[in-house]
Amino acid sequence: MASGRLARLEAPLRVLAALIGTLPLAFLASVCLSRFAPLAEGARSILGWSLAVPLWVTAMCVAFLARSAARAWGACAALSAVLFALAYGVPQ
Repeated sequence: MASGRLARLEAPLRVLAALIGTLPLAFLASVCLSRFAPLAEGARSILGWSLAVPLWVTAMCVAFLARSAARAWGACAALSAVLFALAYGVPQ
């Protein structure tokens, strides 16, 4: 019975991973672009924030390709942790 419930929740959890789980990933990727791109400060800021939405859409498409919702959430969490460490842990 539990496997039936999990099978019914698989699709909604994957959709939630794509819509909600990828938002921090896209935000942190744009922050990393804003910090580490070899451009002038204003150009880095424009580059990072103008690519936030396309990065989010790309991350959503990739999350839908995951084999399961657990893999989608795990990949979102792992990549968000790495990007968070790069964005806020590495001195500029």
